[in-house]
Amino acid sequence: MAPNTNTTTEAAEVAPEIYSKSGSLSKHVAGVKAQYDTSDKIEFYSQVMGDGTANIHFGKWDNIDLDKEGAYGKASEQMTDYMFDLATSLFGGDEEKLTYVDLGSGTGAAALRLCQKHPNIKATCLNLCEEQNALAVKAAKEAGVDDRITVVTGTYEEAPFEPDVFDVAFSQDAFVHAFSKKGTFMEALRITKPGGVFVFCDLMCGSGEGVSEEELKTFAATNMVNDWLSPEENVKACVEAGWIDVKFVDLTADIRISFQLMLKKVEKIIADGNPAKIDEVLLESYRKNLANRIVQVDRGVFKWGVVHAKKPAN
Repeated sequence: MAPNTNTTTEAAEVAPEIYSKSGSLSKHVAGVKAQYDTSDKIEFYSQVMGDGTANIHFGKWDNIDLDKEGAYGKASEQMTDYMFDLATSLFGGDEEKLTYVDLGSGTGAAALRLCQKHPNIKATCLNLCEEQNALAVKAAKEAGVDDRITVVTGTYEEAPFEPDVFDVAFSQDAFVHAFSKKGTFMEALRITKPGGVFVFCDLMCGSGEGVSEEELKTFAATNMVNDWLSPEENVKACVEAGWIDVKFVDLTADIRISFQLMLKKVEKIIADGNPAKIDEVLLESYRKNLANRIVQVDRGVFKWGVVHAKKPAN
């Protein structure tokens, strides 16, 4: 890659000593928890990405009015629906009896959405953050779907399940933090039934003209990214893990809109005097980072989209 002549310094979102690569899975997991599992972080993501809800995923923006209240939450739900519809179309079995695992499920918003929309499916949420998991359990109970949503604390790097358990392995914006992408994809394969489906969306490494290796490393070093792969490399890692019919669907245009809306929300929170009392250093850090993210998407630093695949039937 050519040297980058337009780099904006990125602010780390937790202490650099937590984010730096250590070669240790346990330290890496601790860093991921530090990024998400605090009251300030949970409140921030809820307000900025979830419109005050638990759905903190990036959105799919087809036919959504960006200026309407609740637009981001609707886009997040639309992305969950898009991915699940893709999974069921590839599955080819009885959707009404489908079981799936959400790997890196956060607050369980995707499982809650899908179990409310599909009255017979069963979901297992695997997530390493205890505070998020407590919110997921509470939300499932309040929605009356706790008999169909199981929340398990653990890491998708070492999934605590027997082989060949789930029809679908699903993940929404979580594998960016995988210690090893190939290892994670192998674990997903192990716990999925023969003939089952793998669908995930994620932020991935770009290859835009003028983007330097140093710039890519800087993002990884400040965002708990240990294994920073391009879409093509993610597809290759899936194939090497044993998945077949692996495809990437490029939705990078959607993440640019997500970053724009996130920035707009952060600026509004600041302008309104920060009524939720989110840590002001955190808000300012994200304001700077999000403005930079939009420019970086345009320059090709990032890609975002869906990878889907199948497990061989035998």
